[in-house]
Amino acid sequence: MKKLVHLAVSGLLATHQVVAQAPPTKSAPTVVSPLATGTAPKGSSKIAGLVLDEAGKKPVEFATISLMDKATGKTVDGTISDDKGRFTLTRLAAGQYKLLVSFLGYENKVMEDISLGNKNEVNVGAISLKSDSKVLQEVSVVGEKDLVEDKVDRLVYNAEKDITNAGTSASEVLKKVPGLTVDMDGNVQLRGSSNIRVLINNKPSAMMATSVADALRQIPADLIKSVEVITSPSAKYDAEGTAGIINIITKKNSLQGVNGVVNAGLGNRLSNMNGILNYRKGKFGVNAAAGRQWRNSPMANTRETQYKGTEGLDRLTQVMDGNREGLFQLYQFGLDYDLTPKSSISGGIRFQGGEFTYNTTQASTQYLTNGNTLANTRINNTDFDNSNFDINLDFTQQLAKPGQELSLLGLLSRSNRQTYNFTDIQNGDCQLEQREQNLNDAYNEEKTFQADYMHPFKNKHLLELGAKAILRYAESDYQFLLANPADAPFALVPSRTDVFSYNQNVEAAYATYEFSLNKKYTFKMGSRYEMTQVDGDFVSTKTSVKQKYGNFIPSLAISRKLTESQTVKFNYTKRIQRPQLGYLNPFENRTDTFNIQVGNPNLQAEITNAYELGYSTFFKNGISVNASLYLRKTDNSIQAFVVPTAEGVNYTRFGNTGKNSSYGMSFFGNAKFLKRGNVSGNVNVFYIDLESTSAELNASNASMMYNLNLNTSYAFENGFSAQMAGEFNSRRVALQGKASAMANYSFAVRKEILKKNGSIGLSVDNPFNEKLTQRNSFSTPTVDQTGTTYLYNRQVRVLASYKFGKATGKGQPKKKKKISNDDAKNSSDE
Repeated sequence: MKKLVHLAVSGLLATHQVVAQAPPTKSAPTVVSPLATGTAPKGSSKIAGLVLDEAGKKPVEFATISLMDKATGKTVDGTISDDKGRFTLTRLAAGQYKLLVSFLGYENKVMEDISLGNKNEVNVGAISLKSDSKVLQEVSVVGEKDLVEDKVDRLVYNAEKDITNAGTSASEVLKKVPGLTVDMDGNVQLRGSSNIRVLINNKPSAMMATSVADALRQIPADLIKSVEVITSPSAKYDAEGTAGIINIITKKNSLQGVNGVVNAGLGNRLSNMNGILNYRKGKFGVNAAAGRQWRNSPMANTRETQYKGTEGLDRLTQVMDGNREGLFQLYQFGLDYDLTPKSSISGGIRFQGGEFTYNTTQASTQYLTNGNTLANTRINNTDFDNSNFDINLDFTQQLAKPGQELSLLGLLSRSNRQTYNFTDIQNGDCQLEQREQNLNDAYNEEKTFQADYMHPFKNKHLLELGAKAILRYAESDYQFLLANPADAPFALVPSRTDVFSYNQNVEAAYATYEFSLNKKYTFKMGSRYEMTQVDGDFVSTKTSVKQKYGNFIPSLAISRKLTESQTVKFNYTKRIQRPQLGYLNPFENRTDTFNIQVGNPNLQAEITNAYELGYSTFFKNGISVNASLYLRKTDNSIQAFVVPTAEGVNYTRFGNTGKNSSYGMSFFGNAKFLKRGNVSGNVNVFYIDLESTSAELNASNASMMYNLNLNTSYAFENGFSAQMAGEFNSRRVALQGKASAMANYSFAVRKEILKKNGSIGLSVDNPFNEKLTQRNSFSTPTVDQTGTTYLYNRQVRVLASYKFGKATGKGQPKKKKKISNDDAKNSSDE
C-alpha cells in the first residue's frame, strides 16, 4: 500500500499519469494510462531502458514511463521502473513515439524520435534524471484524508486531523471514534460490548493485559496517527471472541532524511510534552518517539445502599472526595533495513510507564434497624506504579512470484504493576482506630512466535497460511497487613495473603482463501484451530487451576459490488476470548471495605458468534455513507456481578454466568461543505439481552441503547482552522444494574505559523459544565444501591507544535508485517 501511495504522488508530478502496479520481479509490467483515448495498438515491438539518478548514477525505482504518440501527444501506454531502475514496454505497434520519464523530486525527461517497425526492439539505454529541489519545496497534497474513512474491512479515524485531540491521551481520542464509547473510568465499549482487544501498531502490549483503561491514559494523543476499528476479523487474526479489534497506529515518517515534530500543551487538568524523530537513508530507517504527561483529576462520589432483610442493618450512606494525580511517560525506538530488494528486517522497543497517587477521604455511616448509627472515615492513599516494555523482531521475504511472501515474527512483552494502598480508619469521633496496608505486586509476560505465508494465484486468487504460539505467564503476590489498634505493629493476615502464578499457552494454525467472481463478488473463507492449556497455582494454599481445550474458528466474508459506488457485504465469524490477569487475579481491592472487587482464577473462555450485513456508498460531491446490521451471541459469557454478605459487604466478582445477545444497527456518514468544511457523524442503536444461567445468581436485564458522535471542522484563510467534537451515550445496562447517560464535547482553534512549520492553538473541554455526572445502580434480592460520580473535567489547554527537518521523496520502505495478539479479555473492559 505504501508503494501505491508513492506511485500516486509521483504521477501527480508527471505530465501524463499512468496507473501503477506493484514493482516487478524482473521486468516492469505494462500499465495503461487513464488519459489514453483508447487501448494502445497491439503489435510485436518492444522498448526497454534504464532510469538512473544523474548525480549518484543509482537506479531510480518506481519512475513513471509514459509512451506517447508523437503526432497527437496522447499517452498510449506506460509502465514503471523496477528496483534496479529497468523498464520494458511490450506488444507495441509500429509507429513514431516519444517517451516521458518522471519521478517525484526530479525534472521530467523526454526522449524524442523513437521509431518502431514491425517486430522491432529498441533499447533507449540509460536515462539520467536531474534532481529538482523546487519540486520538493513546492509540491503539496491537495486531496487530504477524511477525518473518518470507510475501508473494505475496517473503519479508520484519522486522529492526526482532529485538532481537538491535541494535548490529550488515547482515552480521549477513542471517545471520538465512530461506534466506540468510553466511560468515566476509561473503560471502552464497541457497539455496546466491552469485549474488545486494543493493539498498538498491529501488536499487543502486556500492559493492555492488566488494564486497558490505565494503558490508554498513558499514550499521548499527539503520537497517534489513526485508530482502526475492525468489527469482523477473519480467521487470520487471533480468535478473539469480542466485538472487534481496536488498532492504534502511531505516527512515523518514511521519507528520506531527518525530520520530526515537537508538541507541547499546558492546561488546568492536563499538561504534556512529546516529540517524534525520523531518519531514513537508502535502505536504513530509524524512528523514535517520547512523551510525558501530567494529569490532575479531582472527583467526588456519593453512594446510598439500602439493605433488604439483612439482620441489624437498614442502610449505608457514603460520601467520598478524592483526587488522582499522575505522571506518565512513553518512549519508543524502531529501525528497519532492506537486506535485499526482496527481504527486510525490522525491530523495535517500546517502554511505557506511569505512576500516580489516588487520595480519597470516604465517610461511611451505617444506619442500624434499632435506630442507632455507626460511622467511620477511611483516609486512603493509593500509590500505583507500572512499567511495561515490548520488544519485537520481524523478518519478511518476498519470494519468486509477485505477491508471494513469507514472514517470521517474534515478540517479547512484559508488564510490571505495583498497587499499594495505605488506609487510616477513624471512628465517628475522628479518632484513629486502626491502619491497613493492602499490597499487590503483579506482572504479566508474553512470548509470541508467528509465521505467515501468502501465495497468489491467477485471477486474483489468494491463499494465506500461518501458525502461531503465544506463551503467557502471569503472577500476583498480594499481602494484607493490619494494625489494630492503630498504635500496634502491622501483622500479616494469612487468609488474605498468597502468591498466584498462572501459565496460559495457545498454539494456533489458520488458512484463508480469497477469490472474485464476475468482477462483482468477492469471497474470503477461512478456518482457524487453537489449542489452549492453562495451569495456575496458589503457593500458600497449594491449590491449582488446570484447563485444556481446543476450538475450531470458521470465518466467511462475502462482498458484492452493486455499482462503482455501492457495495454490500456479509460477514460471519466465531470467536473465543480468554480471561487475562485482571479478571483472574484473586487480590482483593479493599479501598472501600463495604464494596470490594476480587478476581476469579477459575474463569473459562467465552465463545461468540458474530454476524454482520453492511452497505456502503459514496457520491462525487464528497458524501459517503456506511450502514450495517449486526448480531452477536455469546455463550458462557464473563460477567461482573455483585454478591452481598450477611455483614453488609458487597463483593464484585467475575464468572461465566450466562448468555449475552446483542442486535443492532450502525450508521455512519461523512460530507464536505463550503469547500473547506467537513462534517461526520455516527449513530449506533442496539438492543442487548443479558441472562444468567447460574443457579446461585438469578438475574437478567435487557434494554435498547444508543450512542452517537458528531465532528465538524472548517479551514479558514490565513492558516486558521476550527473544530468541534461531541459524543452522547444513552444509559447502559449491566446484568444487575444500569448507568445513566453521559455527554462530552470540545472545541478547538488553531493558527499555522512559521511558514506552516509550526502552529499554536487553544482547546476547551466541556466549557458549559463544571463537572461530568454519572449515576450507577444495581439491585439484588437483599441490596439496592445507587451512586453518583462527579468528575471535574472542564479544562482549557494552550497548545503548540513545531515541525523540523528536511525530507526528500526518494525511496520507500517495504511494508512490514507485525504480530497482533488479540485473544484475551481484560477486566478493565467491564
